[in-house]
Amino acid sequence: MPETIVYEQPLNERIRSFLRLEKLFRQFDFHVKQNSEWNNQIAIDTILEVLALATRSDVKLEVLKELERQHSRLESLARRPDIDHSQLDSILNNLKKRISEIQQISGQLGKELQSIELLTTVKQKNSLPGCICDFDLPAYNFWLHRDSTIKQQQLETWFTPFKDLDRAIQLVLDVLRHSAEETNEIASNGFFQQTLDTNLAIQLLRITLPHDSQSYPEISAGKHRFSVRFMTNDNAADRPEQQQQDIDFKLQMCTI
Repeated sequence: MPETIVYEQPLNERIRSFLRLEKLFRQFDFHVKQNSEWNNQIAIDTILEVLALATRSDVKLEVLKELERQHSRLESLARRPDIDHSQLDSILNNLKKRISEIQQISGQLGKELQSIELLTTVKQKNSLPGCICDFDLPAYNFWLHRDSTIKQQQLETWFTPFKDLDRAIQLVLDVLRHSAEETNEIASNGFFQQTLDTNLAIQLLRITLPHDSQSYPEISAGKHRFSVRFMTNDNAADRPEQQQQDIDFKLQMCTI
């Protein structure tokens, strides 16, 4: 069990989309390695959710812009004597590699999946209320009971169009998450507020609490400031309440 829990709050739509995709990618990674029928269904649903996000907006262009922006910003640090140049060079090389991979993607992401009959029919049935039952799609039920090796190979093949996107988004978020040092803060009576420096273009807030903390943060952010209310709720059936005691936490204001 981890010693801490990290709560993240994106401050722009681009990072919000990247975080959604990151979670879907990690969800797929987990379920594709399992052999049960339930894991297979979640893996397929995850592929369809990634496809929906990738086609709803130009994610490829947004990722490319962010990779190039990070590369430009980090490259400007190379002249500073206090920089670990070996680490910086490694990050810059990785960014260049991811930029090249994204640039080589032609056309719409995942367009080849639109001709796969099983995925198309599952997508259509998923739009209806309730779960997909055996009588809805006998072909799906047949596939779910096939050999686990065959299913895993097919799932990984269907995910292939998103592998470069996965690697690129993970790098972007890793660089961003390591762009700021943690500071120790105190929320007086469970409330904390701070002004944002608009010159820094902060993209992500990260709050770290001990794993056994009895509170969780609700983060509200605007253009000029953000506030955090630390809430507690011993019973999920009840309405959460703000803590009335001081809360120690760690804060990262990530920008690059």
